[in-house]
Amino acid sequence: MKKTIFLLLGTTLFFGACDQKKKYGAFTVKGTIKNAIAPKVYLQELPYGGEQPIILDSISLKADGKFSLKGIAKEEGLYRLVLENGPDVLIVNDNDEIEVDLDVTRYRVYEVKNSPASIAMHTLFEDYRKKDSALYAVFMEIDSLQAQPKSDSLLKVIQGNRDAKVKEMNTMVRNFIKESESPAARYYALGMASRTMTPDELKALVNESAEKYKEHTGLNKIKELINASAKQQPAAPPAYALLGKDAPEINLPDLDGKPFTLSSLKGKYVLVDFWASWCGPCRKENPNVVAAYNQFKNKNFTILGVSLDNDQQAWLDAIKMDKLNWKHVSDLKQWESEMPNIYQFNAIPFNVLISPEGKIIASDLRGNQLFKTLEELLK
Repeated sequence: MKKTIFLLLGTTLFFGACDQKKKYGAFTVKGTIKNAIAPKVYLQELPYGGEQPIILDSISLKADGKFSLKGIAKEEGLYRLVLENGPDVLIVNDNDEIEVDLDVTRYRVYEVKNSPASIAMHTLFEDYRKKDSALYAVFMEIDSLQAQPKSDSLLKVIQGNRDAKVKEMNTMVRNFIKESESPAARYYALGMASRTMTPDELKALVNESAEKYKEHTGLNKIKELINASAKQQPAAPPAYALLGKDAPEINLPDLDGKPFTLSSLKGKYVLVDFWASWCGPCRKENPNVVAAYNQFKNKNFTILGVSLDNDQQAWLDAIKMDKLNWKHVSDLKQWESEMPNIYQFNAIPFNVLISPEGKIIASDLRGNQLFKTLEELLK
């Protein structure tokens, strides 16, 4: 796709009545954060289209950890409660007053009250994360078997297991989208769907959601973009279909304007990191990528940064500020670059891990999963 379509990343999928004509306005997010050592907590708006998050309000935490933050919205959207140098919580403004209770030492087990959409999204994320980890294990098994002789029959069995797991993930996300009465939560889940569904499957879900919520900015935006993209280029396989295959060549200008190719790094494990200076989630993930680079750079591992910037100075400044001390390339065409289509992604940050033989062996590795994968490979 040519532009950012999606953003990143309860006990029921039923959100309750959510009339698209509901009047939105001021809303409050309050609660308690336990064991916090950071001084501030922020409420951020995540604009549809993936632009830099907008800080709506902030407060310095007191000893009791209580906070109250306010925002104003024209429609239902995605927001993030961010603890300075700490975890964050994704929420939807589906009620005027939302409560979040969080223990920093157990940040995955937070409690949201009075926001059914937020609760359901968190449940979906956790379920998806577990299935995604299982799928990743299958891909690692496939990669191992491909290097062994006389393993064709077993390989077919495992590939069948892969396809079954992908189908299971797609069914879970598709059901969530179809049953959700929250346009913002649908928008969020469509980002997950884009990773493993075919373009036709994704397009059908996007069009259905945009038709149901005709006035919703985010859903209309992705409908417009995905339909325009379908006219401009042939349908390509979902991103997971590239796993186990030769990595497509990358030939782009480096920081000095000289051509640099991915193939010149053959013989090493290479993390191709797609990012941009303007991408908030990318900048937030960068410290984790830097830590991984510093830990494994002397073990036949390196990183190739591929930027979707269009402002060279902003690109250079971000590299320096975030201390990204590896090779960087960009055609400075932002989403007009061919990279998103070639590597089949429509949101950043996104990455692929390439073996010394030049095959894609993993994708979309973040946080602990990146370290875990590299530790297994680079023992």
